Amino acid sequence: MTSHLFHLELRLLTRERAAWVLLFHFAAALAYGIWNGSHLARRQSDISTALTQDSEHFQTQLRDVLGKQAIDPKAVAGRGTTAVLPPAPLPLLATGQSDLSPGHETVVLWKLAAPADTRSELENPSHLMAGRFDLAFVLVWLYPLFLLALVYDLTAGDREAGTLRLALAQGITPWRWMAHRALARALPILTLAGLATLAAGVLTSSGAVATRLALALAVVLAYGLFWLMLAMAVNAVARSAAGAATALGAAWVLLVLVAPTLLNLTVETLYPTPSRPELVAAGRKAAAEAEKRGGELLNSFYRDHPELAPPGQQADFAAQHLTVQSEVGRAVEPARLRFDTQLARQQTAVSRWRFLSPAIAAHEALTDLAGTGYWRHRAFREQVGGLQQAVSDFFTPRIHKREPITIDDLDNLPRFQFREEPAEVWMSRVAASLAGMLALVGALYAWAWRSLRPARLGLLSS
Repeated sequence: MTSHLFHLELRLLTRERAAWVLLFHFAAALAYGIWNGSHLARRQSDISTALTQDSEHFQTQLRDVLGKQAIDPKAVAGRGTTAVLPPAPLPLLATGQSDLSPGHETVVLWKLAAPADTRSELENPSHLMAGRFDLAFVLVWLYPLFLLALVYDLTAGDREAGTLRLALAQGITPWRWMAHRALARALPILTLAGLATLAAGVLTSSGAVATRLALALAVVLAYGLFWLMLAMAVNAVARSAAGAATALGAAWVLLVLVAPTLLNLTVETLYPTPSRPELVAAGRKAAAEAEKRGGELLNSFYRDHPELAPPGQQADFAAQHLTVQSEVGRAVEPARLRFDTQLARQQTAVSRWRFLSPAIAAHEALTDLAGTGYWRHRAFREQVGGLQQAVSDFFTPRIHKREPITIDDLDNLPRFQFREEPAEVWMSRVAASLAGMLALVGALYAWAWRSLRPARLGLLSS
């Protein structure tokens, strides 16, 4: 009986023109999301490839020159060292912060006091404000709407029309009646979402992504099951199809639009970040004061570090500039540290309270799996900071002592090699999001099953 009901519901669904229109538009939205994400990923990959090739070409040229003669360290330091964030493991799955946080940074010795996270490329301001229409956008925001459009009326309409009592008289339980209808109607949407997620993995040119792709499929399925179970729970208590549609629409607005906005406002209120103009103003003020005391700072530096003083020679402008820059960096560091600390606290709070909305949990998990989320970009910024320190440690003593760079120093020149997060770290975050969504699914299942008992429905009483 139940298998016949499932196949009957599928046949009825195929005869609904509105269902085909919905499926077509959902498929089109998924395809456009993948295409739009691939366009950004391709552009960023081209930039990274060009920067990497340029850096390798410079190393080759430098090796040829050093093979003939030594070089003034100021000439090499002025060229800069490029740090490139490797392409994300699944860039087509989610854009994340890749269109906000630069994926490359050129570290120049003379500009170490400047903020390391300023954008080094231009972007359309409207894109930055509205975000990109990528696959994650479709899966988090539009996927529930298309799913609810097909399953909003599972039993409420039958109860309103009086046909539910007739169906239950055939010996099927209310739960099985609703469950088989819900599965038949949701199956096309769930299938399209799963196929789009698989396509995002298949079209990715990076290395092994099987684990990330499997977890992404699990997240997409769990997110869809949440909305399916919510529709079943609402239909278990709704007395009309209009009432069920209104309740589910309100739930979508609350969970997908209102909750993320309120959470964002809350964390920004609890952990406000210093403004970037404040950071820039602090840097300019410190630079102006340090420039006035340039000679004094340099003399003080040589008193503290006599081993770096050029013997019998007067220090040049480059040495004084480095000393001034070091003083500026110390003055700006508290504001920069406060900014980074508050930003990390905001993200930690979002991660802690993401279960208030499955949309937040799903989006956090998808960007983590795609490799375009906050934590990977934060690791990149921290490693760029390490590169800045390495550049300073290598070139500063040589400039002060006026020691040239020789062929023996070539292998010791600072280079950037990005270190990915350990797999267990990002997997633990994704597993927590997945477990939270499944817990919500379980809670809705229990509520719907309890509400669908015939005694509570009052359908079998005379």
